[in-house]
Amino acid sequence: MSHLRPAILAILLAVFFGVCLATSPVSAGDEGQKRLDDGLLDPSWFGPGIVFRQAEDIDFLWVKPGFSIKGRKIRIDKWADPVFLGKERRPKDSAKAAELTELMPTRMRGALGAALAGYAEVSRDDGDIVMTGRFVDCNTGSKAKKFLIGMGAGHADATWDIKIVDKTSGEVLVAIHHRCVSGTTMSEIDDKIAKWLEKFGKALHDDLAASNAPANS
Repeated sequence: MSHLRPAILAILLAVFFGVCLATSPVSAGDEGQKRLDDGLLDPSWFGPGIVFRQAEDIDFLWVKPGFSIKGRKIRIDKWADPVFLGKERRPKDSAKAAELTELMPTRMRGALGAALAGYAEVSRDDGDIVMTGRFVDCNTGSKAKKFLIGMGAGHADATWDIKIVDKTSGEVLVAIHHRCVSGTTMSEIDDKIAKWLEKFGKALHDDLAASNAPANS
């Protein structure tokens, strides 16, 4: 029986190390592709090599070093169909997401065209960089709960991704993930999106420098 002991020991060691490897932390590369924001932010939609950070007016942001919008021409492309990455939503939530998807390019052209006037050009048809996006969640909330309960009850919210890419190379220059919330009867989610687009336009005019500054600056 003694001649069997080395073989048994080898099997036990193989099982032990196999369990250890299976339960070890994922590598940095795997970790970088994990979904963030409770699963609503999927980094794979933006591409490899993007490490998000949280900013003041943008929930999750990445900007390529040296990026500048000055003198560029931005083509605001149509948005992709909504892809709900979180909890299952109601038909009216899906309908609202579809409505917002159709409206966002027009709203962005208006807001960014005003904010970037004399600094960069905004176009529907042509440009050396392309901006597009998609909604990953939408909740129309409940007006009745807003009115009767308040305190955030019945709030409406929408969450989306935006990326700016170089038209020629396809390289991602800016990656954004953001959520707007309407918590009172005084506003709708459309109002919140319009206000955010104003802030986004100003931040883009500054090449997103302030938004992308280190958290301790």
